[in-house]
Amino acid sequence: MINIKEQAKSLNDYAVKIRRELHAHPEIAFDLPFTESVVIRELESMGIKNIVKGIGGGHGVYADIKGGKPGQCLAIRSDMDALPIKEETGLEFASQNGCMHACGHDAHVAMLLTCAKILSQPEVQKEICGTVRLIFQPSEEPANGAAVMVKDGALNGVDKIIGMHTGNLWAGLKAGQIGWRVGAFMASTTTFDIALSGKSAHGATPHLAVDTITMAAQIINQLQTVISREISPFDPKVLTIGRIDGGTAHNIVAEACRLRGMIRCFSKENSDFMKQRIIEISEGVAKSMRGECKVEFSSDLPPVINDKDLTLKMRDIINEELGSEFACEIATPTTGAEDFSEYTKTVPGAFFYHCSTFGDGRDMPHHNSRFMVNEEVLWTGAAALAAFALHWQ
Repeated sequence: MINIKEQAKSLNDYAVKIRRELHAHPEIAFDLPFTESVVIRELESMGIKNIVKGIGGGHGVYADIKGGKPGQCLAIRSDMDALPIKEETGLEFASQNGCMHACGHDAHVAMLLTCAKILSQPEVQKEICGTVRLIFQPSEEPANGAAVMVKDGALNGVDKIIGMHTGNLWAGLKAGQIGWRVGAFMASTTTFDIALSGKSAHGATPHLAVDTITMAAQIINQLQTVISREISPFDPKVLTIGRIDGGTAHNIVAEACRLRGMIRCFSKENSDFMKQRIIEISEGVAKSMRGECKVEFSSDLPPVINDKDLTLKMRDIINEELGSEFACEIATPTTGAEDFSEYTKTVPGAFFYHCSTFGDGRDMPHHNSRFMVNEEVLWTGAAALAAFALHWQ
């Protein structure tokens, strides 16, 4: 019998070492030469030869571990990029380059490499059915790296895909536990830009102007009624306007104003409806106030919807290989978004939550300059991934 749990525990120091090396040298978006080099170095040291590099915008990697038995191809995905945030953790291996792994992607890479270290052992590899594809993806934070990886062939020949996100995403789980949920797991996200055009005049003569800031105020108020009055309160959704740019001086009526925000939900129907209402309300308000309006949408990601069969298999495998205390059902999805959903456009997939909190004041939200990961439990994420790859068929 192959004891995945004990092997993963014995490799936790390895996972920590890799995680700290990447944490000290964060890179953002598609520009990840150092991160790519670490991934390739480690894969080659394991004797993995089927490595494809330099894809997905420049520094994406995927590699295949071919099993000794016939079967399907399972992909396991890790993202690799950091954020343009100045780190304030005070850790001895903290970043010094003005960027930061403030979302746990360094830990994702470390856990997937640890998983690879387990699976690439000859005595384990011969028991694998089919192929395990390891995907190391750039540019998850800008939410466009997965689509480029798919375009560059990362899913060619793949039958199913799984992924995992560590950190402090759901309350109620303890460090090391794996959260699972059938169906809706993470929300869609769409960015919208509303550009308003009017006519400038001195603030003392507003009747000679067409005021775009007043238009913006009306639009903001009306858009919130879409959430509160036009979609069921039992159907989670978010509409946030996070940026307003308009005006040049306190005593001049603004000729132009721009609003930028996002919508998040769990169905294409709601997403399409909210987009339609953003256009109708914005154009209607602008026209009623003698102005003009242009609405544009971008960064349009679908929701992460977990395949039932894969999700329940992960639950059962964790119960069998790690113990029932490690698998925890998540009651509600999060309105956070993930471009893992780009992969599930092509093949069935399931995404999981790896809790790596401390249970004290060190627990910070993702994208926070003091965000930290509990390194003592990295082994549980690696074990869950490796056990699934070994037993899912």
